[in-house]
Amino acid sequence: MSIWSSRTSDLVSGLASSGRAGIRSSSRLGVGTMAGLGVLAGVSSALVTLIRQAVTATKVIEAAAVETALAEGTLVPPSVPGATNAQQRASDLLVQIQLPQGDGVYAPDGRQLPEGRQAADFLTLVMLGDSTSVGYGTRHADDLPGVILARGMAEHLDRPVRLRSHGMTGATSADLPRQLDICLAEAPDAVVILVGANDIRDMVPPWRSAALLGATVAKLTSRRIPVVVGTCPDFGVITPIPQPLRSMLSGWSLRLATLQDRAVTDAAGCAVAIAKLVSPQFVDRPDLFAPDRFHPSGAGYRQAMDVLLPALIDEVSARPQPQALPAGPRVEAHPVSA
Repeated sequence: MSIWSSRTSDLVSGLASSGRAGIRSSSRLGVGTMAGLGVLAGVSSALVTLIRQAVTATKVIEAAAVETALAEGTLVPPSVPGATNAQQRASDLLVQIQLPQGDGVYAPDGRQLPEGRQAADFLTLVMLGDSTSVGYGTRHADDLPGVILARGMAEHLDRPVRLRSHGMTGATSADLPRQLDICLAEAPDAVVILVGANDIRDMVPPWRSAALLGATVAKLTSRRIPVVVGTCPDFGVITPIPQPLRSMLSGWSLRLATLQDRAVTDAAGCAVAIAKLVSPQFVDRPDLFAPDRFHPSGAGYRQAMDVLLPALIDEVSARPQPQALPAGPRVEAHPVSA
């Protein structure tokens, strides 16, 4: 994923052109005007620095992802024989990494039940959101967030759990309504949502991202479907993002997480503070990151799911169960007289 969008470049260009226009419009500049232009120039310079840092960080992250995918043969479409990393990127335009597939039904003992031999009384767990919801960065199905949660649910509730993943790499909160339509067709018993990082990438105002998330949660909880949301992680632990960009994105991500928490709670969902409970564990732990040093590794996802799972079990356990209808009055059969 890109760390920064082209909208920042447009903003800087606008600031710069505004500054030049202001200088041309008057040959006599007062102290206030000079001070204002000085601040404007400083802001423009700072933004240019942030953009350069973002571009560099993005190239490093994408190059690492491509290099790993080339080595593992997981590029979709297949890798071009003899191509360099740069040639492969140009060929694919947008590199798509083939992720392990884990959807299916999991028994309480952790086994994935084969097709045709699946229990009928399973619970359905649906994963929604961005690349973290589908386990971008993992190499094995056992490390996918949905698989970890489905197996944990099945074991603790002693019922088979059917997993369906409808998140999408690169998705923002604006994609949740589309994912929700697919989700509802699955008749879910529980939904887990992981989203927010790409909203920061696209500079979506945090209040807007949180509102979109809250609306999605409200539509689910209005149907008495338990919802657990892992709020936005702290970007401050992602060391490939250089300073001061990392500090700025850390503040943005924490602000988004706070608003997400409020929106989810107001919609009767359960919010889990990933930035507070999980992100600190990633400091100085390269083993918890994927080769791109941005997404979690399988071990990193397990750290996060260990925090989400208890909340998910509590929410599902507290869900009102359908009540059996009371038996009606007994009716005696009498012979009909001729």
